[in-house]
Amino acid sequence: MSFGSGSIPGYLQRLRNSKIRKANRQKKFKGGNDYSKIKSIKTEYSFPKVSSYKLSQLKKKIEREASTKNEKHVVFWVSAIVVVIILLLLFNFMKF
Repeated sequence: MSFGSGSIPGYLQRLRNSKIRKANRQKKFKGGNDYSKIKSIKTEYSFPKVSSYKLSQLKKKIEREASTKNEKHVVFWVSAIVVVIILLLLFNFMKF
């Protein structure tokens, strides 16, 4: 019985090879990956402290900018839909 001309032995060989590759990858990454003490390391950047009042003003400014941008998008899409509807109505009822 040949089991489909070597398909099962080939499958078993691929399983063995993948197990070996996985073991090699795990060896390469063993140790040195302990990031649990990362908070004790000083970062390169020093971010300034902002008062709560300025922070709330900054949030309000960002919200206003986002809402105006959103309004512009809405106006654009509504006007585009109106133009398409007008064009469809013109071409449907126009006699050539």
